[in-house]
Amino acid sequence: MAIMTRSGRAALADAIRQRPLHLAWGSGNADWETVAPEFTGTFASNTFDLPNGPVEAVSVTSTDGNTTYVSGDDYTVDTGVGRITRIVTGTISEGQQVKVNYTRLTPAPEVEQEALVAEIGRREVDEVAFVLADDQGAIVAPTGRFTLSSAPTNHLFVRVRFDFLDAPDATIREQGLFVGTVTDENLPGGQRYFAPGELTDAGILLIAQNTVPIIRQPSTRETFEFVVTF
Repeated sequence: MAIMTRSGRAALADAIRQRPLHLAWGSGNADWETVAPEFTGTFASNTFDLPNGPVEAVSVTSTDGNTTYVSGDDYTVDTGVGRITRIVTGTISEGQQVKVNYTRLTPAPEVEQEALVAEIGRREVDEVAFVLADDQGAIVAPTGRFTLSSAPTNHLFVRVRFDFLDAPDATIREQGLFVGTVTDENLPGGQRYFAPGELTDAGILLIAQNTVPIIRQPSTRETFEFVVTF
């Protein structure tokens, strides 16, 4: 059985490192992290799905609002997908209609996606470097701690610092690292932040993440750091 060797993964990381890299940010979906409209569901088959997922702060009541049902006794919630299931030993009847109140959470990005939901702009990365996994390393990522490496590895550290006037009044809910972006050749030299209309080729979306809303203002700069593992 063929395998991808560690040196082969380092070669892939090196190939990506040498291509143009830009971090895009976008407004995502304004419904993320908001209270959803009250939903009426029917336990026709002991379960139904909410219009959204993931969710939190779920409350289930009778349609007249006089009875509040108890999670774990009357129903369960799969918060990841927004599925409500009736507990047959509880007080909700088979086929009964109920009202559900809940908060929509920010979903994880889709592995199939090729663009952001609503890109606002993108900036050329400030720093890209090889790193090694190191429990005592100064670079901290969700996947662990790392330290800089002078030799190619299968881990790339990427840092991007957006400027004060990059989308200064926007709400940011998503970010994506693109490889191979091509910008309009008629743009001023030295420009590093680009609106979607200033691109001739968006490039390939390498990694994506959705975050809780970041409220931009012209007195702040936003810095993003990633460790991409190949």
